[in-house]
Amino acid sequence: MSCPARNKGYVPSRGRASVEFYDKQGKPVYYCEGYVDKSTDELIDTCKACRQNVIYAQDDLERLNKEEKK
Repeated sequence: MSCPARNKGYVPSRGRASVEFYDKQGKPVYYCEGYVDKSTDELIDTCKACRQNVIYAQDDLERLNKEEKK
């Protein structure tokens, strides 16, 4: 997966990977923990907007569960 923050040169590499859940085939679903602005202790804006960030894991899991029920 491509990291928007890395591609723009804001960070040297993609953030640390985190497995948040497993898909219906039993494969791990990875998310990026992103980068924090040390002056505010918040994610940088590029990471906040990135769907690969761990903050979107719950939404994706709920969407997956909803699809499985159909």
